Amino acid sequence: MEMKNENSNTDNHQNEENDYFQTIGSRKKLKTIKVKPNLPKWINESVNYSGDIENNSVGLNEIEKIIDECLSNNLRKNGIEKLFPVQKEVIPKLINTLKKKRYFRPRDICVISPTGSGKTFAYSIPVIQYLLDRIVTQIRVLIILPVQDLANQVHKVFQNLCENTTLRVGLATGSSSSNMFYKPNIDGTQTICLADILIATPGKLVDLIMNNENGFHLRNLEILIIDEADRMMNETQLQWLSTIEYAVHGSSSKFYCPCLAPDNGNRQCNYNVDPFCACSTFNTGKTLLKILFSATFTTDPEKIENLSLYNPLLINMNSGHDDDKNMTEKINPVALPENLKELMVISDQDKKPLILWHLVKNLGYKRILCFANSITNAHRLDYLMKKLPELTVDELHSRQNIHKRTKILKKFENGLIHILISTDVTARGMDIDGIDCVVSYDLPRNETAYIHRIGRTARAGKQGTAITLISPDQLKHFNIIIRRSHKSSSNDQKQMIEKLSIKNSDLKPLIGIYTKALEQLKMDAKNEWKKDANAKRQQLRNKSSFKS
Repeated sequence: MEMKNENSNTDNHQNEENDYFQTIGSRKKLKTIKVKPNLPKWINESVNYSGDIENNSVGLNEIEKIIDECLSNNLRKNGIEKLFPVQKEVIPKLINTLKKKRYFRPRDICVISPTGSGKTFAYSIPVIQYLLDRIVTQIRVLIILPVQDLANQVHKVFQNLCENTTLRVGLATGSSSSNMFYKPNIDGTQTICLADILIATPGKLVDLIMNNENGFHLRNLEILIIDEADRMMNETQLQWLSTIEYAVHGSSSKFYCPCLAPDNGNRQCNYNVDPFCACSTFNTGKTLLKILFSATFTTDPEKIENLSLYNPLLINMNSGHDDDKNMTEKINPVALPENLKELMVISDQDKKPLILWHLVKNLGYKRILCFANSITNAHRLDYLMKKLPELTVDELHSRQNIHKRTKILKKFENGLIHILISTDVTARGMDIDGIDCVVSYDLPRNETAYIHRIGRTARAGKQGTAITLISPDQLKHFNIIIRRSHKSSSNDQKQMIEKLSIKNSDLKPLIGIYTKALEQLKMDAKNEWKKDANAKRQQLRNKSSFKS
């Protein structure tokens, strides 16, 4: 009996130890379960369309019944004979929404579509059709774009489509003043508006609203279109959206609502966002329809909340392989061109300029848009590539004025420049004709930057190639970018992006000339350094002689 008690005491002691100390290997590894995001209802109930241009495009005659003859003629003058998938899906819905706008408040609209798929025409046609019946000129439509170059392109599209109509289009960028949009009448008692549609960058628009010169106002604004919405949501430092809403609604855009917070009657509620309560029936002020277009879409609840969307409708391009997925998985956070071929080249950093030259010299690419991560990197690469023979190179960045950038882009479109080296900020959203190939010389920082880079080619249903140059240590990060940017694709990663094999024998004939170009670059840099040093010494001598 004593032996049994001793054994039982020993067993109990071991059990107590097991409770406190885990025995290695005794527990099985459990597979981690991926938690699906709890997305808002309007995202899960999106309207999905196929981005297949070949099978999902229709002729212009499909919408000629619902648009004015003058607008139809202007479209044909601009070479528009068919509608791409996003246009086919959005234009009828938006025209119908704007028709009903006079009777009840419509839903805000978010559209996900690849760059180069025809988004500008998708919102310009319905907007112009809606305004054709207007009597008095007032700023009723505002289109916000992130950069001046893109605003100029959209302005040109609207001017072409408004030809032979009474509609007026204004552009607020750079040095624009309020005199271009409002002017006093003859006796100076009132101001006359000079634009029905205003296209602007956020910084300039905030400046016009805050300065309030010549009575500039947006009190008659009905439609706000945000192009490149994913980037615009990050432009929060200017608080441009809240400034626009205040300019439209004034202080009446918010009210104290006891319905939403019975215990706290001082809660401030935005009736544009939370209209479903008893108090909202007493707030029948002017409403603002918001329309968002983007190639990428955020599911960040904070960013979505900041947009103050009213019962939004999401129109989403799917990949054509989504039949077996549930609604949450069908949401495609990015939209890529259908006719795009993606390639990668794994190479050491010092061979990248040589490979870039090889693409033009041996592979036959005539117009390459090359992306660098900074202005400094773009300038260095431009300086080196200009040393190579039979190669025309230029750079494009934000430190250049708009006139110089426009001139460079025209030369590139006309085939006078082989390689145009640009930064992400400058070229994003730009519609540049005739790009054979997009090259990411520097690895993009994230999948959003990658998507907008490769979206500069394969536009409007044309074929395009995107090549990313990566060093071996960047391969892991690049694979993450590819996985995130192809979430909706049914293909595996090997099929998504191919490896472009470049042999040493392909580069060997170019190495001699390239080495001489590098030596010349070093000599120029050394001479430039000496020149700067001599200039600084001279400045010091001048200062010392002036003091004496």
